[in-house]
Amino acid sequence: MKFILAAILAFPTLTAHAAQIEVGAGVAQAQTTNGLWYQNGFAHSLKTRAPAFMVGLTGAISPHIGWHIDAVDLGRYSVNSWDTPNDANYSGHGYRGNALPLANYIGSGSVYGIAATLEAHTSGAWQAGIEAGPFLYHATWDLRVPDWYPSVEVRPFVFQQSGPARPISYSQSHWKIGYVVGATLRRGAWALSLRMYQDGHGFSGHGSDGWAPLWSSQTVAMVTYTF
Repeated sequence: MKFILAAILAFPTLTAHAAQIEVGAGVAQAQTTNGLWYQNGFAHSLKTRAPAFMVGLTGAISPHIGWHIDAVDLGRYSVNSWDTPNDANYSGHGYRGNALPLANYIGSGSVYGIAATLEAHTSGAWQAGIEAGPFLYHATWDLRVPDWYPSVEVRPFVFQQSGPARPISYSQSHWKIGYVVGATLRRGAWALSLRMYQDGHGFSGHGSDGWAPLWSSQTVAMVTYTF
C-alpha cells in the first residue's frame, strides 16, 4: 500500500505540464452504528452531517484514465447520548432485563487528509467516471462521560452497580491509511462527484478499538471545478 501511494503521489511530477487545479465543496454524511456511543432505545442527539471541502491537482494519463491528488476536509461529527453503562444491559432497542441508571456520553471528532485516486472515464461532452485509491487521513476523537460507573450481571437479566461512579475523559488522534471510491459526472470544467471515504478504523487497529470514533465512513456529494 505504501508503494502504491508513493507511486501515485510521484506521478504528477512526471506530468507536471498536464496538471490542473481542482477545487470542490459539498456535504459529507457519516455512517454510524447503533450501540457505538449511542443507543437507539434511549435519548440521543447526533451530528452526522458536515460541510466538506477539497483542493488538489488532476491530470490525464491517457484519453480515458486520469489521476487526482486532493486535500480534503470531511468535517466534524458529534454525539450527546444517554446510555446504559453496561453493553449487556442493552437489547438493541432498549433495556435487556432490569434498568440501570443511564450515563451521559458526550463525544466529538473530525477527519481530514489526502486522497490519491485513479479515474477511468468515458469521452465526449458529458463524461462519466469511476475512481479509487488510498486515503491518508488524520482523525481525532474526544469522549467524556461525567457519570459512568461499573456494573455487573449478577444473574440472567439482573444488573447492579459494582463500584463508585467516576468520570471518563478520553482523547485520541492519529494518521492512518484508509481508502476512497467514487463516481463522477463531468461536463467541461464542472463535475458532480459522489465519494465514499473509509476512515473509521479506530485507534488500535481494525475492529479492536474500544474507543473507536462515532463514524465508520463518510459519503460525500460534492461539486467540483477544474481550472
